[in-house]
Amino acid sequence: MRPILPYISLLALVLTIDCIGQHTPLTSQYLFNGLAINPAYAGSRDVLSATLTHRQQWVGFEGAPVTQTIAVHAPVKRSKVGLGLMVFNDRIGVSNETGVLANYAYRIKMPNRAKLALGLGAGLSLYRAKWSQVATVDSNDPSFAGDTRGAARPNFSAGLLYQTKIWYVGASVPFLLAHRYDVVNRFYRLSDERIDLEPMLTGGYVIKLNDEFKLKPTSLLRYRLASGLQGDLSTNLIYRDKVWLGASVRTSDAIIGMVEVLPTPQWRIGYAYDAGFSRINPYHKGSHELLVQYEFGYRIRVRDPRYF
Repeated sequence: MRPILPYISLLALVLTIDCIGQHTPLTSQYLFNGLAINPAYAGSRDVLSATLTHRQQWVGFEGAPVTQTIAVHAPVKRSKVGLGLMVFNDRIGVSNETGVLANYAYRIKMPNRAKLALGLGAGLSLYRAKWSQVATVDSNDPSFAGDTRGAARPNFSAGLLYQTKIWYVGASVPFLLAHRYDVVNRFYRLSDERIDLEPMLTGGYVIKLNDEFKLKPTSLLRYRLASGLQGDLSTNLIYRDKVWLGASVRTSDAIIGMVEVLPTPQWRIGYAYDAGFSRINPYHKGSHELLVQYEFGYRIRVRDPRYF
């Protein structure tokens, strides 16, 4: 039985996600992919910012999650509004979900150059699954009788973000609507189940060590009824605002190493490697995540570097 345990675990994960509802794609570099977890992040960089990420989870594990995201956001000139748009593609096993999320943030100036942002998001995702490719013991199981070719589900998000030059704190609920998948009719319907709610809390602080080095501890806490509390506890050592070396621990899951390089004030290139220590660790070779970010308006960036 031991060789098939990871496949059973993955199948259970896929069925849980597909039959109950939506989930937030996992990211190790959450600090610079903020729209994935909080709509209030829109416009927070104070420039037009575009970020592309690619995550290959559990390399060597057949059917493991693969996620790509493209996020663009910016403040609206001469207003208190920030706007953002994120497109994502998330593949797990025989299932694939593609979605578009639009974000709106109202940004309020606070004392000492701080800002409080209140964010709302709305989006639509399209779900597909090739159930006919799953090998089952019961060939007549109605759950796998046909493929899902395009089940749509809308959703909404909400969040807030308080940000200064050296610290920030944010809270969000990425998905406010719960859905349940009807395996017979092949579509999603709204549900009163609260298992999909995944409230998140983030925070971070920049400590200046000397003229060349800074230390930036951050954290991300998420909670789901199905899996309980999970946290990412991270720290980055920043050299001359151009090289970031980081380490992180994701509770009950992985130890993460990260490096980010800013070759110019506009470009950020990042890589993260997750070394897992969960029960399926013997069956994969870790997870890889790439991030590329480009920001317009470099004069603003040079005068006032953004650490969050």
